[in-house]
Amino acid sequence: MLSDIPYKNLLDKGRKYDVWMLRDVYNNTFADIAREYRVSVSTIVSDYEKILFLKTKYYINHLSIVQGYENTAHFRKIWWSAFDCYCGIKYVVTYFEKEYADILKEYRNGEPGMPDEMIQALPPLRSKFNKRVISNIIYLRETEGLTYAAIGKRLRVTKEKANNLYNHYYHDLYFQLSERIMNITGDMDLRDKYQKAFHVGNGKKQYDCLVEDYPELCENFLKGEKEK
Repeated sequence: MLSDIPYKNLLDKGRKYDVWMLRDVYNNTFADIAREYRVSVSTIVSDYEKILFLKTKYYINHLSIVQGYENTAHFRKIWWSAFDCYCGIKYVVTYFEKEYADILKEYRNGEPGMPDEMIQALPPLRSKFNKRVISNIIYLRETEGLTYAAIGKRLRVTKEKANNLYNHYYHDLYFQLSERIMNITGDMDLRDKYQKAFHVGNGKKQYDCLVEDYPELCENFLKGEKEK
């Protein structure tokens, strides 16, 4: 049996809640907040993300009770769909506040939610992104030289999702190409050096490095990809 959690409990989280207020309600930068508290920016970002995760936990619990569910499974599924679509916890919070505005406004009992401009600018929730969207991201990034933020506005996705789709595309190509090279050269440890050299999410850099290191072996593969 679910028990409701008062939203005001979030206010007892000390600096974490204050960081969220300073960031999203009063529009301070993470760097400004870090200077005020005399801690690192990474610490402030961690506080910010932790309070947003907790906020969604409260929201999911409350919505499940209000809508008569025995557990939180329904809204946890929505949480994962939103996170996959937007690639950022602040967008997940914004999505819930937009989709269930009246319920959550009453639940907050006078405490602020996400800014109206964030709610209005939130892209639609999507479960799939087709090849055309990905091709457009690659074109806008590599031919027009747009930032991920500009690409996101153009294509109605978040800048984080534009980055994610761009690098995921090259990550897939990197795996296909490295598999081909390993089969030809017999070097089954080939991927290790690229995985150690680049952080997760840098699919494009891994791919570019591989192409630079094995230009002749990559040529036919790349030609085939362009003809698809």
